[in-house]
Amino acid sequence: MAQVRNNTPAIGYAVPGALVCVAGFAIALVVAVANRLEATALDPTFCGSSSFHTTVEPPETQLTRDYAAIRVLLKDPSGPLDHIRHIYTGAFHVPAAIRAPSSLTKNRNRAQLFKADYQRNAWTSSLQIEAQRIDRERGTTFATNIDNGLQTGDRASVEAAFRGVFVVLLDDLLKLIEQRLDQTAAAGRTLQHAQRFYSESLDAYLSINAAAIAARANFALDAMARAIDELTKGKSSSRDWFARERINFMRAINEGVTIHLGQRA
Repeated sequence: MAQVRNNTPAIGYAVPGALVCVAGFAIALVVAVANRLEATALDPTFCGSSSFHTTVEPPETQLTRDYAAIRVLLKDPSGPLDHIRHIYTGAFHVPAAIRAPSSLTKNRNRAQLFKADYQRNAWTSSLQIEAQRIDRERGTTFATNIDNGLQTGDRASVEAAFRGVFVVLLDDLLKLIEQRLDQTAAAGRTLQHAQRFYSESLDAYLSINAAAIAARANFALDAMARAIDELTKGKSSSRDWFARERINFMRAINEGVTIHLGQRA
């Protein structure tokens, strides 16, 4: 297993320790971003929970940037697996607004690259740390499968393991949102990050291999945003609506990731 040199928290400002324990570095990063945005004057089209509908592209984090580059490399049969490993372990991070694998930058240049990003300090966690945390907490073998797949050149196995990682990250994040529904602005913004996690890691796979399941997942994700909108209007019953749609969403994507290539729902 490749070594990760730094596994300290990625956030340069306070986040309750319980959130880190419950959801890991990546989820704590997303929640901190949402909280920071809540305290900042923003464009009206982005401020409300309804921004789920009006924002053209959900906000990215370092985790989604890194995975986007990995996804591109995995789809390229000639893409160097060493590059994937370097991103996965955190030896390389993909800078903001530059998605091509050729733009990957070494650790020593991180501070300059991330100076204008969501936080002043570079994300010092990694997808490997997230996969290992999930394996410890849930008894899965995602990190082992990714490492073995990279060693043997089994790209399909690596992709499948990453899909599993993101299913768990989404589950963690949506449960955290449900616990914070009384903070509707933060919940709405954090849901945008859940949408980004889904779109980067699972949406295309489900749309190709299980179109009906993808439609169910997208409907439930959009319904969660509408439930948060209703909560801003004082409709407390929308908490139950959000909870139902969260369950529907997770049920759909868990079904979808078991669909093999060539099958259709």
